[in-house]
Amino acid sequence: MEEEESVLKLGTPPSLLSTPIVMSSNLYKQRSLVKNFVSRDFKVNYHGHFLGYLWSLLEPLALTGIFVLVFIILRGQTDTLLPLKIMIGILIFNSFAKTLSNCTTCLIQNSSLIKQVYFPREVFPTAIAAFRFTSLCLSMIIIVPYMIYENIMPTKMIFLLPLAMASCTLLGQGLGMITAVIQVRIRDLKQVIDLLVRAGFFLSGVFFGAEIIPENYLDIYLLNPIAVYIEMARGGVLGDWGVLDSWVVFRSILISIFFFFFGSFIFMRYERKAVKYI
Repeated sequence: MEEEESVLKLGTPPSLLSTPIVMSSNLYKQRSLVKNFVSRDFKVNYHGHFLGYLWSLLEPLALTGIFVLVFIILRGQTDTLLPLKIMIGILIFNSFAKTLSNCTTCLIQNSSLIKQVYFPREVFPTAIAAFRFTSLCLSMIIIVPYMIYENIMPTKMIFLLPLAMASCTLLGQGLGMITAVIQVRIRDLKQVIDLLVRAGFFLSGVFFGAEIIPENYLDIYLLNPIAVYIEMARGGVLGDWGVLDSWVVFRSILISIFFFFFGSFIFMRYERKAVKYI
């Protein structure tokens, strides 16, 4: 405890090994502040009422409708589960993309607050990730009516769904903490991130399943953790592993954990220098 307090008082960045301990301690001490930021994001995004929440569901529903129109009507697809698979893909990918995007700009967008008072800045990306994960949980409600319509009953594999949801959010926060300190110096980074995210949307199996990937390229495709999380979420809902196996799932989760801890280390080490350029 004394070592952690000295780190904060002297402004010395924590080491790679001590980063998780210091960050956890800081967030626990500032837990009320994290809750306030999460509450603020809910009010801003949902406008403080239930209709705001309903409007937030229109994006995945509209995109699902568009892709269903293309794949089912124009191409004669007969897979009745395709709308459900697309919906799940959109929700998982959007959670990752919005977490990464919001974390990238968290220091810039909160520059006025940063200039007024000091508190651990890791509160910003953590609050963003907490809000996005909670929002994802609420958005998953839209798949329930379709599951009822298709008589899909939850199985013991349902645990894959929350695991995929948490892992994609964790990866978005980890990468976002790295890009946040770079964004302060290189303001064009946000545009680069947006471009990469748009490309990732089409490369991560949002509107198609991994089963259509040629076997020669499947191993390469599954190196993309977001593609794996989408397949995990679908498998959790449908009760089918599909093309996944335990090693692929474990490897993807390990990637998220690595980038989260590495991103935390980079953020806590360089954010004090970065905010000087706000």
